[in-house]
Amino acid sequence: MHRLIAALCVAALSVTGLAACGSSDDTSTEPSGGAAKSGTVGAPGASVKFIAPKDGSTTGSTVVAKVKLSGFKLDPADVGKKAKQGQGHLHFSMDGGKYDTPKYSGANGKLAVQLGVDGQYSPSTAPTITYKGLPPGKHTLEVYLANNDHTDTGVEQVTTFTVK
Repeated sequence: MHRLIAALCVAALSVTGLAACGSSDDTSTEPSGGAAKSGTVGAPGASVKFIAPKDGSTTGSTVVAKVKLSGFKLDPADVGKKAKQGQGHLHFSMDGGKYDTPKYSGANGKLAVQLGVDGQYSPSTAPTITYKGLPPGKHTLEVYLANNDHTDTGVEQVTTFTVK
């Protein structure tokens, strides 16, 4: 299954020309030792932190999320290839994937559709993503560091905010 997703991602990048794949307390969430689940490549020492939106903040219906990475290299050229420790791309998930569709996450959502992961996450090889048209209320945004082969490194971060 991962090979199919990886092949679709590489094809989608070629066709679209996109540089995308597939609560914040000012500290990143990382499993003990930075390792991912057994059998996958982790990102020891890597961290991710939301710069925006700040945890507990209030925003408009357009949200530009930005993260800061440490110990992890975004690697657009190798998306879909073999996992390499400490490099890959990002998976953003708004409200458990509810808003990870083209209507809300634009080009990232279109790529999610091509990969068959829409409604789960929006892939990205940039440290930012824009969600438009979010409804009023409380929202939770998660970001995961993903290996080139789309497996989870085990490093993630969460922020919550309210749309007025």
